[in-house]
Amino acid sequence: MGAFFNSSDFLLEPAYKTGRLQIIDNAVVARVLVDHAGLANGVQYFDRHTKEEHRVKARVVVVGASCVDSTRILLNSKSTIYPNGIGNSSDVIGRYLCEQIRFHIYAFMPELIGGEVYDDSGIGGEHIYMPRYNHRDGRPRNYIRGFGMQFWGCGSQDAVPWAHTQPGFGAGLKRQIRSKYPALVALHPYGETIGRAENRIVVDESNKDQYGVPRMRIEYAIGDNEHKMAEEMYDMCEEILHAAKAETLPYKRGALDVAGSAIHEHGTCRMGDDPQLSALNGFCQMHAVKNMFVVDGSAFTTASEKNPTLTILALAWRASDYLAGEMKRGNV
Repeated sequence: MGAFFNSSDFLLEPAYKTGRLQIIDNAVVARVLVDHAGLANGVQYFDRHTKEEHRVKARVVVVGASCVDSTRILLNSKSTIYPNGIGNSSDVIGRYLCEQIRFHIYAFMPELIGGEVYDDSGIGGEHIYMPRYNHRDGRPRNYIRGFGMQFWGCGSQDAVPWAHTQPGFGAGLKRQIRSKYPALVALHPYGETIGRAENRIVVDESNKDQYGVPRMRIEYAIGDNEHKMAEEMYDMCEEILHAAKAETLPYKRGALDVAGSAIHEHGTCRMGDDPQLSALNGFCQMHAVKNMFVVDGSAFTTASEKNPTLTILALAWRASDYLAGEMKRGNV
């Protein structure tokens, strides 16, 4: 049996009599527990409402709490065998944090002004995507890696209060706003960042949460390579908007969204062949703790420039198949 947690809000615990997993609601996971041999043997968690501590035993522990929270849990899982966090003898866990750089430019597309107005309430998110292309033309760049771009139709997004900037009053103002409503679009380029050891997540023993567990602290800076890439990202946005004869809303060239805005964090428990440079093998299994698996974005070696969701799912599926085989063979 195994314990699996994919957020700090619930935990799956084995019910030994039925052989099935049961959901433990409101569980705030704090640490992975280890036995005298250094293998994971359970999880410590707290009840969100009562603040009571609980522990569950497990033959295998699978962590999938997202890159940032998984890292917090792993680094807090300290013991005499793993004083820097479970499986972290090479000081890799927590390091190489990376996330895409991103910014937004908004504009009105002339062909869409005066078009039909649709009800855009409810769930949205559909967009057009321009794949990474920048190294296919053979032209040398002063940076490595690349970027892609999303194109969104925005309507009256709260984040873009353009209607307040329109001149006029009364019925005329309303007609003007309604005419431009379907024409507002956004260009969102996403650029790949380089994983650097100094970009990291740590836990702060002097700053503990309500359960007495150390909170995490993020140390992160965007590098020179990313700033150089951003110049071409801006160039491409401006070229597209100029060709479309778009009415561009004000923006500051060179500005980037605050780190964390893309919500695609990666790299802090990365996979690889060398245990000195990576925490996991190619099946998301810990080098140092064979019955520990980490199946979220922290296993990535780079953030790329893409949405990682489907890749995370594929890696988790691959890890699950591998784990099932290893359990049948008695290796885990």
